[in-house]
Amino acid sequence: MTIDEVKKNIISFYSEEISGRKFLNIIPISTFVESNCFIVNWETQISLSDETAIEITYFVINNNVIEDYGLLGHTESSEYLNKYEEQNFLLFSQLKNFRIENKFGFIYDFNHDGKMKLLNFEESGNGNYYTIIYFDPLLKKIRIILSIYVNYFSWHIQNIEFINYKCRQGIKFYTGEKFVFYYYDRIQQKYLQDETVSSEELEKIHGSPDFFAEAGIDYTKLDRPLLPADLEGFSKAALRIWRNAVYARHGRIFKSEDLQALFNEYAWYTSDENYSDDKLTDTDLANIKLIQKFEEK
Repeated sequence: MTIDEVKKNIISFYSEEISGRKFLNIIPISTFVESNCFIVNWETQISLSDETAIEITYFVINNNVIEDYGLLGHTESSEYLNKYEEQNFLLFSQLKNFRIENKFGFIYDFNHDGKMKLLNFEESGNGNYYTIIYFDPLLKKIRIILSIYVNYFSWHIQNIEFINYKCRQGIKFYTGEKFVFYYYDRIQQKYLQDETVSSEELEKIHGSPDFFAEAGIDYTKLDRPLLPADLEGFSKAALRIWRNAVYARHGRIFKSEDLQALFNEYAWYTSDENYSDDKLTDTDLANIKLIQKFEEK
């Protein structure tokens, strides 16, 4: 099925099942096998209010038939969340390209394992919950890989951001008493707290607004000579990743912590202590040269 056929099928089905929903967009769920799974965003009215919220759902389609669907979450805006955005400017700069309709939900493959996920902010009690959740198309179930709570009283500081620590990507947040760091563990398949790092050390570490500059890069294109069209529209930060990915595919170990932390996230990357540029192919060298021309613009 084409994406337009999928869209038509889902809209027809969901409008009959649950009325009052306005289709916004559809995102295929990336997997290592053909899964026919999709994330679909809908606009819905908040009861007894003129405000709208976004409903994030998943669908599994096989042979033009919807086999399974369900709710991943809701995301909306509120006065206090808008103030929270003003305070946490760095976090929202990092996530701006993944935002759902200017609400407080974000869709991206945050831990680079090939599956799109929902990072959601939800008002609760005297604070805010952050959750990262996704539908696993292989196991056919919803998985929550991060759930943390931040109370109102920690909002006087930048209390959550994505950072690199010891060549690992992760999330730093302030509990109200101290800073903590969570990283994604591929064995347990969830975010775990690093108990070895001190709050004082974390307080001095900040992430870059370009933390997710790799978004949109298709590393498989490096298997062939790149075309100028492959690199059009990418930022200088993204082009730097494109260029260094050529080396990373051969196992190069990087001095720059942000590059090493990023490539450590990918299953295809294996560091090689015996790496040398002799491993680069003619295609690699041509791709590096083209990327450098774009970086010089």
